[in-house]
Amino acid sequence: MLLKNNELTMTEGYNAGRLSLFDSLMKKNLGVASGKLWTLEPKEMRFKLGETIAELKIPFHMGGEDEAVIEEAVQSLLSLLARRFETTGFEARGESAPQSVHPGAPNLKEKTYRTDIFIADSLEKKLAETILSSCAHMDSTVLASWLGTEGPGRKLVRWVEAAIEKALKDEARHGEAEKTSYLMLMAAINAVRKKKDAAKSVRIRGLSYEKLDLVVGLTLFLTFKEALRSVLDRLKYTEASCYTPMTDALLTSALVPRAFLSIPSNILSTSLNPYGINSEIFDTLSELAPRITGETGSVEELIEQASGLVRKNSSALEKIREQYEVARFRREALAYLSEFDIPGSEAQNLLYDMYNEDRLIRNVIGDAKSTASLASALEDVKKQYASRDTRRMDIITGFQGYIAGYKKTKLGSFLRSSKKDLNIITPAIEGYYACVLDDTVETYESLMRRYMVDRRDEFEQNVLLEEYNRGRLYRFSTDERPILKTLTTEEEGQLFIDMKDFTRKTLKVKEIAMAEFMKEHFYKPILSAASKYRMGTGIEVDERGINLTNLPGDAAIFSGGITYLVALARDIQHVIQRYREQLLTRLPPRRDEEVLEEVHRSFEARKEALKQKRDGLNKAIEDKDPGVEHRLVALGEEEHRLETTYRDELENAIKSELEAGLYLSYGTKAETMVIEPKEGFTSTVKVSIGEKINEAARGTFRNPLVRAKLELLLEKDKVKRRKKLKYPFDIYIDRICSIKLPPELDRAFEKLIINRKASSAQAMTQVMANEFFSDLKKIISGDPFSSLRVVSTTTDIYNKGHAISASALHAYMKESKGVKFFFKKIIGLEELDDSIKDAFFFPNDTLEFWFGVESAKKGETAEAYYRNGEVIFKGFEANTPTVIYEIIHMEGEFGKALLKCHFQEWLEEARKASLHVS
Repeated sequence: MLLKNNELTMTEGYNAGRLSLFDSLMKKNLGVASGKLWTLEPKEMRFKLGETIAELKIPFHMGGEDEAVIEEAVQSLLSLLARRFETTGFEARGESAPQSVHPGAPNLKEKTYRTDIFIADSLEKKLAETILSSCAHMDSTVLASWLGTEGPGRKLVRWVEAAIEKALKDEARHGEAEKTSYLMLMAAINAVRKKKDAAKSVRIRGLSYEKLDLVVGLTLFLTFKEALRSVLDRLKYTEASCYTPMTDALLTSALVPRAFLSIPSNILSTSLNPYGINSEIFDTLSELAPRITGETGSVEELIEQASGLVRKNSSALEKIREQYEVARFRREALAYLSEFDIPGSEAQNLLYDMYNEDRLIRNVIGDAKSTASLASALEDVKKQYASRDTRRMDIITGFQGYIAGYKKTKLGSFLRSSKKDLNIITPAIEGYYACVLDDTVETYESLMRRYMVDRRDEFEQNVLLEEYNRGRLYRFSTDERPILKTLTTEEEGQLFIDMKDFTRKTLKVKEIAMAEFMKEHFYKPILSAASKYRMGTGIEVDERGINLTNLPGDAAIFSGGITYLVALARDIQHVIQRYREQLLTRLPPRRDEEVLEEVHRSFEARKEALKQKRDGLNKAIEDKDPGVEHRLVALGEEEHRLETTYRDELENAIKSELEAGLYLSYGTKAETMVIEPKEGFTSTVKVSIGEKINEAARGTFRNPLVRAKLELLLEKDKVKRRKKLKYPFDIYIDRICSIKLPPELDRAFEKLIINRKASSAQAMTQVMANEFFSDLKKIISGDPFSSLRVVSTTTDIYNKGHAISASALHAYMKESKGVKFFFKKIIGLEELDDSIKDAFFFPNDTLEFWFGVESAKKGETAEAYYRNGEVIFKGFEANTPTVIYEIIHMEGEFGKALLKCHFQEWLEEARKASLHVS
């Protein structure tokens, strides 16, 4: 805007900010003149009554504690102002009963405008400075009490921040067109207006109702404004996923002063308001300034055109000059009062009276005797209190220099050069257009607020609860309850955790009471962790909550909201670790790595012995020793047995490990049946049946052949690279192939076992060879594996970690969208840092991840999910393959390595790409 110097007052800063915002909206053609941006579309509402805008009703109510925060803030302001103006009591107007005012307001100290009583750089200090420069009849002492540590004003600031942040997260999470945060803002304004009606039944001596409405309304407006700006700036700075520039523009533009006033026109009764103009200037400019229409290109063009018209109109120019001098005097006076607090001094008494009234300022600056008297009073203060303080000396000297100008000429003869005319005119025109645009917003927004129907005024508490639980009532609050409950939840998550290895180990130890041990170190910790995410009852019902579905001995099944289930999965990760440590102290096994290393060493030793034996037989063949052929055949059989034994020993070593698999699925809710007690059974039984429970159970399977295949690949890579490598994940998915007899050979095989004829064996071998070759040709031609007769292939899982299906992961990311930023990353092994490649073994050349990051005051929290592969579980052959991801343990070696070497770089790339797309 045209005013961009370092001497902007709070008022000029408000106008510049508003016009910059509206200018941006106009250039984006967002319908500023038509009010489209602030108009609700019924089809966008998740719940509403009525199908057209004329029929629209949006039922809502504020949480009880939330409404109490607003009420306390309003009542305390009334009480503090009553004490400041020495009220004789509160008298009801007409025949209504007296209105009680906040009884806990403390006694006030002397009036002051100093702001150093607030914590430096605090939001409260900034807010106090804004209010003092934009609102009449307010002072720092009242604000210090209202914005104190436990003051109602500070509570209101925190409430606005929390309420808006919750609404933004909810809006991002449901991902629909509904502007939930805008609904929250309008509901809050409606609540303020309702509570502020208390001022209508109050009389304060020395402060008319019109002035009381203005000071309370503007104080609350500026409080909302600063709190809203604070939370939006914080979310923007932390790059919160729920923040978008468009939502920022909507909420910021929707917050206007008139919305907080019972008598909106009174805002221009004095120029001590956010716009810095009074009704006289507004009316004058209304006759000259160009109108804002749908064709208006930018605000700067309007200001330039209006400035040219005003400079040609001497009457308008004179009025604006006079208003400029009033504003300038007030600015100088506030700078002085903010620094000097000298009760009883002539200067302070004069300025306190003048500051709030345009008329008194005009009288002083238009009268030489009055200005001389004020200058003399300032000189006295200067001698007594500023002689040793350079900064104070500069402030008071500047004020004196400004006042001295009025001694030499009359008001109307100042600043007639065209350059200075522009500096005088621009603030008034900016204030005018800011006011006009705010009025445009309020015209449409006030209509939208009337569509917001507060059911607390109509319904009893039990009816409110029923309507809310049925999804027919928005509930705006800062607690954990959802803003709007969905009418039905057709899908849910299933978490299955398998502990078979632990129970098998525990059963081997007679001195350990298995049930008691698992109760203390497994069941109780897991149930305690799950209790944090319980579903609750009544109004405490949380749609994202979870329930314990079953606890079948060596497993546990939880159902409910996917976000809480993922959180529980992370908690269980720690529970299992502690359980493993407790069990190992009583039953110390050999380390898994040691067992596997011994298997590998034993195999290599026997393999080397057989190699030497074969070398000897090859030499015997060269020497033509008799009977060598039979010994070579026997050696071949021994080598085959060694390979088989090696695989068996690997499988047995793997089976001996202490492992627990966890799997999260998501989909159609399970059906729950209740079986009533019959014939001696005295309690009811609940049974949950669902496809996703079955999927979750199968997802915890640990196929030892899959793991054995991985161990062989790992050992081969260790030997090749001559490094001590680790597989970085706890889940492995791979294909297993085997050969099976065709059904028609089953009988022939049984006969072969009985008669042991070589001819029968040769015939069967020929049939198998032909079938095998036929299957290989089918594979080459692309026929489905189901058409194969002797070759059997299946993809299976070895899960000793935390698995989550793709559908569950996507549901989790959708639910967490308002809180976390997610991005996908696919990389080749060559892109990984050398330290990672040197420490870990990767079976695949490409790695695919989903990353999530949550920004908070303490920093960023990262999470990662690795795509392990696809599986068709047994019993789900008719379905498409299930894509499975692993929840990476970010405190493990691989997780830490990703964070250290790559995560920050990938995050910055993703955020830049996200901004480019938006």
